[in-house]
Amino acid sequence: MHGENSFVLRSVYQRSPIRPSLKAGRLFLGFSLIEVMVVVAIVAILATLAAPSFVTMLRNNRLSAAASALQVSLSLARSEAVKRGADARVTVAANTTAGVWTNGWTVFVDGTGTANAGVAPTADTAGVTGVTRVEVVAAPSGPIDTGQTGTLNYFTYNGAGRLITTTGASANRSFWFFDATSERYCLVLNVSGRVRTTRVASGASCPTD
Repeated sequence: MHGENSFVLRSVYQRSPIRPSLKAGRLFLGFSLIEVMVVVAIVAILATLAAPSFVTMLRNNRLSAAASALQVSLSLARSEAVKRGADARVTVAANTTAGVWTNGWTVFVDGTGTANAGVAPTADTAGVTGVTRVEVVAAPSGPIDTGQTGTLNYFTYNGAGRLITTTGASANRSFWFFDATSERYCLVLNVSGRVRTTRVASGASCPTD
């Protein structure tokens, strides 16, 4: 009797479906070296394909941000000129040496009659011939280059909100940001003082109206 019970227990144990096998256990030990190498190779290929697009996206975002910032400053200068009935300018920041747009720019109401000698004021001055700074914009993120029609380092709006030259005459202008062979991010200013943005191909001319 005892021997029959032992035989039955051994038979049940041997045929039990939940008994783990060494062969099945190996399925959960992890990835093989070949599988890991295949995954790494695929990731490397995808990264290589995506890198140029990512670099271009970052450059376009940088140029677009610079153009938008200058557009806001130009609109602010025009608004201040109309509100105060006086000249308002957007002028390059000197940044201790040469005044270039990549150093940033300053919006100010100008009573000097000389465009403050073509440089941005570093402090407000009182009186009819004084200057009042409205906005100081830091240098845009680089690398970045600029171009423009004409050679003036400032934009001037008169009390009527019109864009004027050094002689007080109205004139259209365009200005653009670019980086090496990138598209040009243009700001187009017409004589009425309004400014709009557009993009043109690398090396192409920005519109002036």
